Amino acid sequence: MTYSPPLPQQPAPAPIPAKKPFYKKAWFLVLAVIAIIAIAVPKGGGSDSDSTSDTSAAGASVGSDPAAGAPAGSGESTESSAVGIGQPAADGDFQFVVNGVDCSQTQIGDQYLSTQAQGQFCIVDLTISNIGSEAQSFFGDNATLFNAQGQKFSADTEATFYLDNADSLYEEVNPGNTLNSKVVFDVPAGMVPSSIELHDSAFSGGVAVALQ
Repeated sequence: MTYSPPLPQQPAPAPIPAKKPFYKKAWFLVLAVIAIIAIAVPKGGGSDSDSTSDTSAAGASVGSDPAAGAPAGSGESTESSAVGIGQPAADGDFQFVVNGVDCSQTQIGDQYLSTQAQGQFCIVDLTISNIGSEAQSFFGDNATLFNAQGQKFSADTEATFYLDNADSLYEEVNPGNTLNSKVVFDVPAGMVPSSIELHDSAFSGGVAVALQ
């Protein structure tokens, strides 16, 4: 009788894992969340009624206050008509006095270094006093010039470099101190400025001074 050794047993095959349903997969969940957010949030960040309400409120706010609705320096506000050249006008920590305006120059500088106006230069002579309790920086670039039509003109920072006194670019003024400075504007030839709006910072409300 022949002896046959037992055959080695083969390991049982590993069970095949069941596939995860597609709605439980990560990519499907991410897409679902994005779709829900897109549906829940209206385009434009709000409803038409909210938008209309906000616009109406803004219009009512401007229209109800003549001083706020009129362009600063246009001559329509009580404040701009009450404060003129040579009179103090305060905004924040600064008290301003406009000493005069010169719009006769089309070139600033000397024979070696100078700049030419696109139209004409209006140079506003200012005295700035710090009436606050801490140091405050004066930037001439924060000032805005207006004409009788309400057009706004920004300061010409480059032209200020060619002035003998360039303190209007930047100067820190301590409490109780006074700064004499000039701000330059490049305006169309023949334009007559009606007012200037002065600020103690880029974020202040500003004060208008009539120039006529």
